[in-house]
Amino acid sequence: MISPIVKRGARVKTGKGFSIDEVKEAGVNVGEARHLGVPVDQRRSTSYPENVEALNKWIAEARKEGFRVPKPKQTSKGQRGRAFRGLTSSGKKMRALGKA
Repeated sequence: MISPIVKRGARVKTGKGFSIDEVKEAGVNVGEARHLGVPVDQRRSTSYPENVEALNKWIAEARKEGFRVPKPKQTSKGQRGRAFRGLTSSGKKMRALGKA
């Protein structure tokens, strides 16, 4: 995956995502950038030309290959609270439905 650089004083480190200004300068909107797998950090306000160049290369390559981030599959949530005792052995005993 692609990651931006962030300058903090004299230090240069990798950031969590590209700023919205950098994404707009690359010619895409935030939604499309996320579909292409680009991390976007809404809290960042700085814009560095190195990040815009790297982002342009990444987007051109991703569009050429047809790269899309797959949507996460939702799993069903487990049962919460007290279990339904209608068909369990204790429920059958409670309703006197014979031996369970």
